[in-house]
This record gives sequence, structure tokens and C-alpha cells, in this order.
Amino acid sequence: MRLHFVDVMAAARTYSFRAPAELAKRLRIAESAYQVLTRDPATATRVTRELEIELQRRLRREGEHPTVQGHLLREVTDAFVTAVERAADEERLIDELLAFDRADVAGTEERGALLRASPLGYDG
Repeated sequence: MRLHFVDVMAAARTYSFRAPAELAKRLRIAESAYQVLTRDPATATRVTRELEIELQRRLRREGEHPTVQGHLLREVTDAFVTAVERAADEERLIDELLAFDRADVAGTEERGALLRASPLGYDG
């Protein structure tokens, strides 16, 4: 795996650290996706929760809190990217499921007929 330097702006300082080559590209995509995802309060809450979980997972894996700023910033950056990617994937899957549900008229009718014919006596 080739490592490259990635620059991250934090407040008024720029931090550089070694990271996989694709992290810079993933970070740019995640920053854009984050802006879109967080427009909806419920999705923003889900993104925040994903980030919290990812940070906790990484800090537990480290054993003790990293003391090198570059290493810590790399972990936080990678956790942010991973959390946003996960939330974006969830949004895509939810949209696909909703689209399938809207398009599944025949399946809905068939399930309704089966339920009406069942001893449960479904009236829907």
C-alpha cells in the first residue's frame, strides 16, 4: 500500500500526515456528501452517531489515546470519511427500498390476497 501525505485544514492550521493514496479523494467526496446529508436533521443525527461509533471503535483499537497529533488527526479524518460513506450508503439503500416498495404493486396485491385468505382474517 502506497502512502501519501494528506493535508487537512483544522481552524487556521494545516496538518499533514501519511495516509493511503485514496484518502484525499475520499475526503473530498465525503465533505461534499456531508453537506448534502446533513440538510435533513434525522440524517444529520445518523451521520453524527456513525461518527461517534467509528471514533470509539478506533480509540478502543488504539489501546491508549494516540499522542502524536498527526496520527490522531489521521484517525479522526478517516473516521469522518468512513462515517459519511456509511451514512450515504444507508441513504442510497433506503431510497432503493422505497422505490422498490412503490414499484411492487403486484407483490403488494399478492401479499394482501394471501393475508386475506389466511386464518388471520386480514382486511387490508
